[in-house]
Amino acid sequence: MWFGLSIFVTVTVANLVHGMVGRGRGHGLLAMLAAGFVLWLISGKIAFRIARPLHELLRVTEEIGAGRLSARAQLRPWNMGEIAYIASAINDMAARIEKQVGDQRELLAGVSHEIRTPLARIRVLLELGRSRGGDPKTFDELEREVLEIDALVGQLLASARLDFADLSLRTLDAVDVAQRALERAGVPEAGVLDAAPAGGVMSFEGDATLLARALANLLENARRHGGGVTRLGVRAPRAGAVVFEIEDAGPGFPAAGEAGVRRDRADGSLGLGLVLVRRIADAHHGRVVISTRAAGGARVTLELERPAPARQ
Repeated sequence: MWFGLSIFVTVTVANLVHGMVGRGRGHGLLAMLAAGFVLWLISGKIAFRIARPLHELLRVTEEIGAGRLSARAQLRPWNMGEIAYIASAINDMAARIEKQVGDQRELLAGVSHEIRTPLARIRVLLELGRSRGGDPKTFDELEREVLEIDALVGQLLASARLDFADLSLRTLDAVDVAQRALERAGVPEAGVLDAAPAGGVMSFEGDATLLARALANLLENARRHGGGVTRLGVRAPRAGAVVFEIEDAGPGFPAAGEAGVRRDRADGSLGLGLVLVRRIADAHHGRVVISTRAAGGARVTLELERPAPARQ
C-alpha cells in the first residue's frame, strides 16, 4: 500500500510540475528532479517505518543478552505482520526465562538452607561428642569434612549468583575488604597487609559477598599449596579500580599469564576455588593474572574495574 501510494504521488507531482512549466526539454528534466525528490522523501518515510520496529527488537535482544530479563519489546498497536509476531515471541521467551530464573533462585536459597542446617547440627553434635570424652582425632576429621562441605556449598552458591547475574553492588573500601579477608582466614594482618597509600581509603564498586569469597579462595589456595601467605597487597591504579595481590612462599606456578588460574591439588584434582575467582573477576570487568616471583613463590593478582551499572 505504501509503495503504491508513493508511486502515485510521485507521478502526480511530476505531471503537475510538467504542466506548470511547459513541455520543453529543460522543463521535463525539472519535472523528473521534482518527482525524484518526492520519491526520495516518501521512500525515507517508508524505510523508517520498517526499520523502527527492527531497532526495537535489537534493543530488547541486547538487554536480554546482558541479563536484564525484564526487558520487553514495545510496538505500536498498528504494527502488524511478521515483525509483530517476532516481537510477541521474544516477549514470551523473555517472560518464560525470567520466571525460570526466579524459580531457580528460590530453589537455590531453599536448598542452601536445607543443606547448611544439618551441617550446623552436625557441628554441635561433634562438640557434644568431644565434651563426653570421645576420640578427639576422629572428631577432628569429621569436623574437617563438615567444613569442606560447608565451603563447597558456599562456592556453589557464589557460582550460581554469577550465573544469574545476581550481583549486589555497593561502594566498598579495598583496605577494609582485605583486612576482613585476612581476619576470616586466620592470617595475622601485621607484616602481611601492604596497602598503598598506607592507611588510606580506596573506594570501588563491588559485590562484598562475592569478593570476600574470591579473596578467601586465594588465601586458602596460598595456605594449602603455597606454604602460606607472605603478602596481601592492595593498591588503586586509577579511579574506580582496585588491585589485590596475594603472594605465597611456595614453588610458584609452572606457567604465568592470565587465568587459567588452576593449581593442581596434592591428589591431582583441579580445585573449584580459583576458577570461581576468575568468574568473580569477570563479573567485575576485571581479570586474574598469575606469575612466579623472581625471589620465589607465586603471585596471584586480582584486578577489578567498575562494573556496568545496569544489572538485574
